[in-house]
Amino acid sequence: MSKAKNLIHKWHEVIESDDLKMLDEIIADDAVFSSPVVFKPMEGKEITMMYLHAAGQSFNMEKFKYTREIHDDMNSVLEFETYIDDISVNGVDMIEWNEDGKISNFKVMIRPFKAVQKVQEKMIEALDSLS
Repeated sequence: MSKAKNLIHKWHEVIESDDLKMLDEIIADDAVFSSPVVFKPMEGKEITMMYLHAAGQSFNMEKFKYTREIHDDMNSVLEFETYIDDISVNGVDMIEWNEDGKISNFKVMIRPFKAVQKVQEKMIEALDSLS
């Protein structure tokens, strides 16, 4: 069994609880976050947490669900579906875990294009409300 499969429960607990303290405990200090709406990967725990928190505010978490998981060594790929307003969103979270069991790399990819546009619009609103 891959190590990632033993760690993924930590991420699911964060998603279910929407608890920033739990999120803080599983993000590595040197984490890198790659957003579907920002060209350059963002480095550091603080900005990674900010974007993950904003994503939670942007997505309709009542309709959000993971539909498939693939784990290999220290990597997890989770496919998800949700709706934002009336736009169907399909995407993947690509998570890399470090040896301490923390998330060191988090990449989000989304389709179709109009979903990417809607996510960008909602992320801008969420990030503005955080600053």
